[in-house]
Amino acid sequence: MKDTRGMATARTMGFAAIAAAALVAAADGSVVVFDSNQGLEGLGSYTGEMEWNYLGSNAGTLRVSLTNTSPADNGGYLTGFAFNTVYDLQIKVADNGARAGWIGIADVHAPPLGMFDLGAARGGDWLGGGSPLAGIGVGQTFDFVFDVRGDPTLLASLIAHDFFDESDGWGFAARFRGFEDGGSDKVTASLPAPGALPALALGTFASR
Repeated sequence: MKDTRGMATARTMGFAAIAAAALVAAADGSVVVFDSNQGLEGLGSYTGEMEWNYLGSNAGTLRVSLTNTSPADNGGYLTGFAFNTVYDLQIKVADNGARAGWIGIADVHAPPLGMFDLGAARGGDWLGGGSPLAGIGVGQTFDFVFDVRGDPTLLASLIAHDFFDESDGWGFAARFRGFEDGGSDKVTASLPAPGALPALALGTFASR
């Protein structure tokens, strides 16, 4: 894991003042939304949202919401995801956020996309995990909740962007299996360009 506390501050300072107020002044709750990139096989796609909530002291929660937007005519299930986050945090899937058969994973080897810090997958296996049918089907949305523990000063300074760390490669990736044509896919995601973040942040907070 990488210490990006200074980078988080630099990113925030680059936003328009009103967006900074929305994301930082209320650091106890912030959201980022993202879209998938083109998959390695061009089969899977998804949209996602990360919501960070600081609960006080040394605790917080991270909600990861994923919607499978793959073409319906070829089906396919999202069966695992992984992301990169900041240094020195203890993160695990919360009991009330885990879907049946989904297990938290760490130090995720996701070839050829590289290594990721954390995530969850069917059976706890990024590559396998048994039948994909209990994954996220086309048009379905699953929410996962992670318990986060760490230094109170650090947790109080975090924003959702800090759980989508693109400083050393991809910040997020998802695994798809069980397509009708027998294929599978690995699909990264990207956050909107910095210039788009102020409007996006305001729209997100206005809708909640």
